[in-house]
Amino acid sequence: PVTSRLEMEVSEQLAAMVGYPPHQAWGHLTSGGTVANFEALWIARSVRYHAVALALAAAERGATLTFALPNGSRVDARDLSLWSLLNIEPTAVLDADREFHRALPDAEASAALQAHSLAAIGYQDYTTQLARAYGDALPAGVVLVASTAHYSWEKITRALGIGGRCMRAVPVDAHARMDPDALWEMLQECARTRTAVLAVVSVCGSTEEGAVDRLDQVAAVRRRAADELGMTFHWHADACYGGYAAAVTRDAAGARRTGAAIRESTGIAWPTDAWVAAMTALENVDSITIDPHKLGFIPYPAGAFLLRDRRARSLVAIDPPYLAQSPRDAGDDDRFLGRWILEGSKPGAAAAAVWLSHRVVPLDARGYGALIECCVVGAHRLHATLQGAPLAPCTVVALPAPDLGVVNWVMLHPDRSGAEAINALNEAVYRRLSPGEGDPPYFITRTRLHSPAADGIVMPLLPALGIDEAEWRSHGLVVLRAVVMSPYLADPDAPVDHCTGLAGALREAVLAEVGRVS
Repeated sequence: PVTSRLEMEVSEQLAAMVGYPPHQAWGHLTSGGTVANFEALWIARSVRYHAVALALAAAERGATLTFALPNGSRVDARDLSLWSLLNIEPTAVLDADREFHRALPDAEASAALQAHSLAAIGYQDYTTQLARAYGDALPAGVVLVASTAHYSWEKITRALGIGGRCMRAVPVDAHARMDPDALWEMLQECARTRTAVLAVVSVCGSTEEGAVDRLDQVAAVRRRAADELGMTFHWHADACYGGYAAAVTRDAAGARRTGAAIRESTGIAWPTDAWVAAMTALENVDSITIDPHKLGFIPYPAGAFLLRDRRARSLVAIDPPYLAQSPRDAGDDDRFLGRWILEGSKPGAAAAAVWLSHRVVPLDARGYGALIECCVVGAHRLHATLQGAPLAPCTVVALPAPDLGVVNWVMLHPDRSGAEAINALNEAVYRRLSPGEGDPPYFITRTRLHSPAADGIVMPLLPALGIDEAEWRSHGLVVLRAVVMSPYLADPDAPVDHCTGLAGALREAVLAEVGRVS
């Protein structure tokens, strides 16, 4: 009971940090980002199909029910097609749910909805029911995700029965951010084929590049889709890595900081006003996932799931009969978290750890904001050092300066040309600077980017890499990475310059590998 209350406090603090309405939002902690993301799509799908269940239940019980359409008009549910019902805005769906429960006794309303709920009857019977009721089953719904999205999203679409093939990747630009124009084109195609969009998943801190999607521009595309296409969708931000960076935008009083004020604090050209606009736009998404065990620096497995409108959680609620509330607990429905969430029993250590950290380190410019600012400044120092250090005969081709603390680059040597040779060289450098290979002075990580998901990122780099498009599409590209989680790398007067130190270690690793192969 104690750590459950701490968990609720932590959720309220994170919701306030991102800008969610305090009395409307809700959240809780999970074992990590994958479970938090699972809950996001679980609820998103439930909201998307709930309008259909409401319309069918109202018709069955002879109840009058209206929906607010994206254009602002209100229409009787009996006059809406299946396509229109699958494009009711999430808030309007939850408003209609409240209207339906007011029109009928609660038990009767719940029973009627269960008879037409996807969660209750399953995909096979549900498809049959839709074909019978509307004579139009429509194509399978899709989930549009930034192509930089975490691999857990495909696991989730498979586990929920949506299907991995119904997860479609939205192209990204050279900075590894979702391309809003590409998203708009995909939405237009979905409208043309009458394919419902269950959710759009933006990324706020991609796993491999630390990129922050232009959430403000995605919000503009969402409004345009509602206005011009009559399409709506649940919008989720996967901020597992970057969510805590919202603390950078808050001053001690909780007010938003301007880009100029933050740049005065960092002393560099980061963040841009566009970055601040993107982070501020987190307050508009329907749900968010944030991992305290990443930029929250918590040494326990911990993810967080946040809902902008707490009413959506009721669509997946299951009450355990042995934990029924007593009369004195009425109104305290957060005591029994298991009714709303995927996990039942879970340890309280993570909740206590996050709660204590938030007490010591405020979620604003005095605490987490200052800490994350220093980490990003250090990452920018490392990014600049790798490109400017005297590494001859080696050279570095770096991805653009990071949105957060993840630096990506490729090592080159004049004796190693072509995609296969460059990839082999960088794999060898990674092995030399990772655990298990002697006692390296630094540890780095690596990833392999593939076409077409990473075309927007890699294609502009091909001339500098000396690789043609066919080689890139055939072999992909091994990219070395450093995730800067230390605020001390930002100090140019530190006793040891680890930016220069890492650059030197990389050069030695390349030369040693080239010499060994030769």
